[in-house]
Amino acid sequence: MITVLTAAVLASWLLVTVLVPMPLVGKVVGRALPACFAPLVPSWTFFAPRPAIDDRVLCYRDLLSNGEVSPLRAVWPDARPPGRTRKAVGDASAQLSTLLSAGPDANPSDAGRKVEIMVSPPYLLLLARCVAARHDVTAVGVQFVVVLTNLRGDPPRVVFTSAMHRLDGARP
Repeated sequence: MITVLTAAVLASWLLVTVLVPMPLVGKVVGRALPACFAPLVPSWTFFAPRPAIDDRVLCYRDLLSNGEVSPLRAVWPDARPPGRTRKAVGDASAQLSTLLSAGPDANPSDAGRKVEIMVSPPYLLLLARCVAARHDVTAVGVQFVVVLTNLRGDPPRVVFTSAMHRLDGARP
């Protein structure tokens, strides 16, 4: 019985993984998928019809004790984290975009919706990475920003800005 159940789960996962990137079927399957399962489905953007042409850069800024906000800084100075870390940040920011646009009646400004986004695994992963980065000595808070860049010369585009979060051990 366990073998049959395991095979059914893995077969379903494979089927969803194959269907989600398809242009017509993927949107329907993606919307029908519960939000908690969305991070388990990989996004494949290597080939047409929608190849990945933008890089997602994770940036952050500090709230200083005097009330000023520092300029944006890339989490990794060269904006290209190593291998798996880069993939994790890319996937997390893509999942965050999916969460923001999920559902026809989804309004990211609703209080309940904000809480749902702020406790989602992609949000928490990106926040944890920014909290672990180097901060100004007088920093009391941190905010992360996801920026799209490309090699075509288009200006960088902000796609997500988080709430300001208090840093542990910061002086008020």
